[in-house]
Amino acid sequence: MVEVGITVVYLLTIMPLVTCELIVYPVADEAPTSDKFQVYLTQGGQQKQSHVYITTSDHRTTEASHVKGGRSMSWTSFAFTGGKVTVEVHTSRDFQNCLVRPKSYSYSCRRTDNKVAVFDVTENTKMMSVEFDYDYGSSTGGPDITDKLMVFADPPETNQPSKANTSVLYYDVKVHDLNGQVELNSSIKEVYLAPGAFVKGGFTSTTENPVKIHGRGVLDNRDYQWRDPRFSYAAISFKKDKAHIIVEGITISDPCRFYVRALGTNNIINNVKMVGAWMYNNDGVVVGSNGTVADCFIHANDDAIKLHGYNITVTRCVVWQAQNGAVFQTGWWDRTELHSIRVSNIDIIHVDWCTFKNSSCNLSVNKAVFNHPGNITKSMDISDVVMEDIRVEGTCPRVVYLRMERGTRGVIKNIRFVNWNIERQLATDKFQNEIEGTEPGSVEVTDLQFINFHIGGRCASSAAEAGFRVGNSEVNNLTFWCIGNSAVRNKMTMVWTTAMVHYFKLYKFFLAAVC
Repeated sequence: MVEVGITVVYLLTIMPLVTCELIVYPVADEAPTSDKFQVYLTQGGQQKQSHVYITTSDHRTTEASHVKGGRSMSWTSFAFTGGKVTVEVHTSRDFQNCLVRPKSYSYSCRRTDNKVAVFDVTENTKMMSVEFDYDYGSSTGGPDITDKLMVFADPPETNQPSKANTSVLYYDVKVHDLNGQVELNSSIKEVYLAPGAFVKGGFTSTTENPVKIHGRGVLDNRDYQWRDPRFSYAAISFKKDKAHIIVEGITISDPCRFYVRALGTNNIINNVKMVGAWMYNNDGVVVGSNGTVADCFIHANDDAIKLHGYNITVTRCVVWQAQNGAVFQTGWWDRTELHSIRVSNIDIIHVDWCTFKNSSCNLSVNKAVFNHPGNITKSMDISDVVMEDIRVEGTCPRVVYLRMERGTRGVIKNIRFVNWNIERQLATDKFQNEIEGTEPGSVEVTDLQFINFHIGGRCASSAAEAGFRVGNSEVNNLTFWCIGNSAVRNKMTMVWTTAMVHYFKLYKFFLAAVC
């Protein structure tokens, strides 16, 4: 008993100092309000209402024939520290069952009353889709989810700038109309969208000066036409090679083309929420060499994350892939160079390539989780890529597509796919994964490793088991490994897990006592 008491005292001394705070953001007059959902938050017995925004597809149907009307995406954001926050969702229709994605969060949704769903959020920096059985959609050819709801749990803000700082463009709590894209000159060091700011427009720069765009406000493009000429490719677009761009914390909604296109180096895209991708060309992020994309939610209707350059890190992101584009795209350039890429801990919660198409679904060359279409690139050099801990929920028609056309020259080598879990893949010839080089002496595809690559709960130990079509003799050293733990590792894991379970039980008891 003395030893147990000493252990408890020791654990209490190493626990971090806990402060419990629930922050709901203000809302601007005339900002859009969802008519589909209401959200209430409770921490420590105190309840607050969190504003729910909405973006809809109807106004885009006249701009492009591929846009499906009657769609909406609602979202709410809040920040907290300390103990759990209980999220209460009031819906416009009743339901019996609900779920929260990503499933890896292990957040259990439950019906507590007529048209009321509840779940607990235990950590911030989480991006959740809340879904109901009256509108689950279909990933095998039927309609998608008609009325989507996203709930974003932020960490509290730090380093808010002063309104008096002349090097800051400060957008306070109201609706701002920029009449297009604001070009930032060399005197602007920061663009700040305060919580509650609703900014209609975008930002661009051709200077090589570092710029930080941050806050908890919304940058919205709903008033701008698809491919609006007042926008340079994206809601946020930076062109210069040496510019160091940080985009952090904001929400970008209903883009008229890409969300963020940062072509320079050393760019950081962090905790950015991208919602309402109704049209093709609604790509997610281009980040450039030495860039980082972390803790982002991306609802994309074209390539979600473009990989092109060196030393790129992508981690802890949640992706909802709509009808067009790849999740990770390496192509679309005449020359492709891609080295030292690390992608990890990604949840792909929906893949909607076949929605609305039923049995007529065919996949174009730009649709796969990891994709190189090959029909544009003439010279390629891809090496040292690690894609680790990737989880794909629902049915995914195609996971990997690497195909090079005749006349292409170069090499693809040393790519590792580690710990992938694909819930389901359509098992037909039409939807096979594919790796294919070109004629002898052109593109060599070599040293591709699939380690613990699971489809439908089973680890694939061969290309055939993973549903791969391997094109020709130019594909070499394609290996599949299913690695189990040794008895020693299992024992060590059990001991460590037991210790941590007891620790976190004590920690959660401590949180409950102070929050």
